[in-house]
Amino acid sequence: MARKTLRVYKLTASGIEFTVLRKRVRIMVLRLKPAGPVVTAPERVSDEKICAFVSEHEEWIRRRVEEKKRVKVYLLGKGYERKDEYSLHAYAEFGDGVCRLGGVDEKAREKALMQKYEEVLAPLLPPLFEKWQKATGLYVRAIELTSARSYLGKCDVAKKRIKISRILASKIPEVIDYVVLHEICHLKVANHQKKFYDFLGRFMPDYKTRMRQRKNA
Repeated sequence: MARKTLRVYKLTASGIEFTVLRKRVRIMVLRLKPAGPVVTAPERVSDEKICAFVSEHEEWIRRRVEEKKRVKVYLLGKGYERKDEYSLHAYAEFGDGVCRLGGVDEKAREKALMQKYEEVLAPLLPPLFEKWQKATGLYVRAIELTSARSYLGKCDVAKKRIKISRILASKIPEVIDYVVLHEICHLKVANHQKKFYDFLGRFMPDYKTRMRQRKNA
């Protein structure tokens, strides 16, 4: 059960601004969030001790911040260095090994990235669905694009509806192809038992390789 936050405020130590969350906990915990470092601290620990705690971890914090600046964004399996930019107009641009994401905040930049993913993914899906529906003899009633990060594809067997996450545009074409077939095959076998993969393997003998590739980038 999550501990209730009693107070939230900012402090600075060794030139690093961080957020303090006062909770009924026993030890201090340092985490690096998208908005910056966050220290969860017990009620009775002084601000001086909290600042000393952050100073002790200065090198780690600065190293992790630099690492996050080099975060990769993937498009069709190719990695691009992420560059966040402040802009009233949200955009996602890929080129020269860099993905430039513009917007007033992280939410706007994320939305722009999803829109770019949809632009890339939308024209790829119809021919893949047509190919695999014809091959398997299984037909879908509806296809829906989502921004889910918890799955790449999901099949509602009862409604014969398949949801495809826009995140799938980050994967190599072979994985996109695999995910489409995978979800269509659920119309035949709803679970992931041997019968399901035996059926899928009839149409895609190298599916195990593609499953491994799905987990990368």
